[in-house]
Amino acid sequence: MISSVTGTSGSIASIGTGAAQRGEGAQKLARPGAAAEDRASISNTVAQMAAEGAPIETDRVSALKAAIKAGTYKADPQAIATAMINSDIGMAS
Repeated sequence: MISSVTGTSGSIASIGTGAAQRGEGAQKLARPGAAAEDRASISNTVAQMAAEGAPIETDRVSALKAAIKAGTYKADPQAIATAMINSDIGMAS
């Protein structure tokens, strides 16, 4: 959560006051095998969503994978930042 940003050389206050920003989520990852469990859980969730007919654009996913592998994928930092901020304040992107 971003509370305020002031000027180009001013201060930034109260960024990230949620549990994840305070580092409380790191405790979960600190236990042995947590990362592998999380990956397995995410993979199972994605597989379940795909089986249930979740809207996955397989052509787009394949194209993105190919671009990343080829080193030609260009991320748009401005679009990513805007989407992250909009997500944090509850706006649809």
